[in-house]
Amino acid sequence: MYQLKGKIFVVTGSGRGIGREVAIGASLEGAKVVVNAKRGKEEMEETMREIRERGGETLGVLADVSTEQGCKELVDRAISAFGRVDVLVNNAGVGIYSPFIEVDDRIVEKHFQTDFKSVLYCSKLASPHISEGGEILNVASLAGILPFKGLSIYGAMKGAVISLTRYMALELAPRIRVNAVAPGLVRTKLGESLPKVWGMTEEEYAKRFTLTGRILDPADVAQLILSIIKVEGMTGQVITLDAGESLKGSVGVF
Repeated sequence: MYQLKGKIFVVTGSGRGIGREVAIGASLEGAKVVVNAKRGKEEMEETMREIRERGGETLGVLADVSTEQGCKELVDRAISAFGRVDVLVNNAGVGIYSPFIEVDDRIVEKHFQTDFKSVLYCSKLASPHISEGGEILNVASLAGILPFKGLSIYGAMKGAVISLTRYMALELAPRIRVNAVAPGLVRTKLGESLPKVWGMTEEEYAKRFTLTGRILDPADVAQLILSIIKVEGMTGQVITLDAGESLKGSVGVF
C-alpha cells in the first residue's frame, strides 16, 4: 500500500470544498501539502491554518491554473520548496448552469480553461517531477458520464477529463499512476445551488435522486481520493461516488 506519510501533495483548488478536505486529510496522514487557490487568499490561508493547527506542513500558492503559466507557477513553487512532487490532485474546476440553447463563448471558454486545461497543463508540467510510484488524481464528475439538465458544457469537459485520465495512465505508466473520481452532487458551491435552480430543496433532490437519502459531503469524496491514491495496483480507472444517483438513471431529466 502506498504510504502518504512524508509525501509531497499538490492540490489545485484547495481553498475550499473537496480540495480543502483532500489537503487536510493528506496532511493528517503525514503528507506535506501545497495548497492552491486562484485568488481566494483568505480561503487558501484558512486551509493552511487548519493544516498547521494539526501539526502539518504546508505551502500556499496563489496561481490561476486555468492557464499554462499558472500551472507552471504552481509546479515551480512546489519544486522549489520540496524538490519533488509525489501526488498531484487536479481538483480545480468551475460549474456554470446554462440551458444548452443559451450557451455562449464565455461559458465554453470558462469551462474549457478551468475544468480541462488545468488538468492538462498541471499534469504535463508536474509529471517530469513526480516520483516513481506517485499518482495524478483527477476530479471529474458524474455529469461527465450521465447528463444533468443545464450542465452540458461542464459535463462535456468532465467527460474530456475522464478520457484524458485513461490516455495519461497509458502514456505515463509505469512510473506514474493516473486515476479519476466522478462524484455525483456534492455539498459545494455548485452542488448546493443546483437543486434550487431545478426548483427543489436539497432534501427533495436527495430523496428523489439518491439511494442514501443524502447528497455527498466534500469529506466523502476526499476519503475516496486518498484511498485510491494508496492502492498501488490501480491506474486508468474512473471511480463513481454518487450516493446511488447513477442507479436512478439520468438524474438531470425531470
